[in-house]
Amino acid sequence: MDLGLLGKTALVTGGSKGIGRAIALALAREGARVAICARDKAALEATVRELGAAGREEAVALAGDLSRLEEVERVADEAAQRLGRIDVLVNNAGAIRGGDFLTIPDEQWVGDWSLKLLGYVRMARAVFPRMQAQGGGRICNVVGAAARNPTAGYLPGGIANAGLVNFTKGLADLGAPSKILVTAVSPAATATLRWETLMAQQAKAAGKPAEVFRAEAEKVYPLGRIASPADVADLVCFLVSSRASFLTGICITVDGGGSRGVYL
Repeated sequence: MDLGLLGKTALVTGGSKGIGRAIALALAREGARVAICARDKAALEATVRELGAAGREEAVALAGDLSRLEEVERVADEAAQRLGRIDVLVNNAGAIRGGDFLTIPDEQWVGDWSLKLLGYVRMARAVFPRMQAQGGGRICNVVGAAARNPTAGYLPGGIANAGLVNFTKGLADLGAPSKILVTAVSPAATATLRWETLMAQQAKAAGKPAEVFRAEAEKVYPLGRIASPADVADLVCFLVSSRASFLTGICITVDGGGSRGVYL
């Protein structure tokens, strides 16, 4: 299937590792010119080299701390200048930590939300007027499945992700008259270093060995495995493509049937 991404431009935040890296690679293979942003310069440069080998266009590396407003605005400006325009924005940067509700320090809540929650809001706000001026665009938010599956050991992430689902729907309404389509994907457990770190944090909060806690968390998935980053990336590529021209304001859960509910 031709997704119509050849020649398009895309900015992927948190694009140097894990799900973000997989999304950037998938977009590059579809013929898009991709800019990725991350704080880790070494990982950023390594992924840019991979993107250059995988795609048809030179990739763009943008180092920046998206927990800071001035950095968000700088990265958005530089991406627009380097790419010429921004057809696609994938908000992915940020890893909210888990832990015991009563002992998580206030600065952890503020710091993690500044990147994952406000980072998405600010980047969308920076890119949105550009998409309006050019006659449309696509925004896809990567939002954890904790948005609809609250757990005591991951309240900071659950609250932020639930807010981002709401944000996705509201921004889609705002973007519709300008042909800006806004969607979200909601991955559950995905095989990344981030997952291993989160399992260790939640296991500690629950007072269980990490390997026991991880096995219990993964056994709920009917397909017998957790997601791969490519599982998420393939869906994002479709949602930001011309093949998804009548999809906006939705959040699709990527969990292999693990959620026990009818509203996904």
